[in-house]
Amino acid sequence: MTLQAAIEDVQATIGAISGIKAAPNYAPEKINEYPFSVAYMGGGLIDFDTPSATKGLHIIVIELHVARKDLPNDISIVAPFIDSIPAALMADPTLGGTVGLFENITYEFTPMQWDAVETIGYRFFINGVSQRSC
Repeated sequence: MTLQAAIEDVQATIGAISGIKAAPNYAPEKINEYPFSVAYMGGGLIDFDTPSATKGLHIIVIELHVARKDLPNDISIVAPFIDSIPAALMADPTLGGTVGLFENITYEFTPMQWDAVETIGYRFFINGVSQRSC
């Protein structure tokens, strides 16, 4: 399986959470549906496992964006996702069978921007996404 398959599973999982308006497989140039999620590879480590195989420990980054219009209201929209997104992802630590397992999820609440639109939301990091190649 590819890391893109893992990202697609992540986005399908997040897209099924109540209140998420969009969770595309690839980051779009523009989007006008909020809240939305984008996921992408954020880095990692690839080691030799055997002379003919590698083991990767990757980081998948998820950004959850809410358009910044009215701060108290925007925070009330984004707040429930701090529980629902990690819970949904941790329910299947193999990300739909696309990876071995992942180690943990870290996050930050942060101002962001998408296509010149100010947003707020969470940036989640799925850490230690394990994948082997043969």
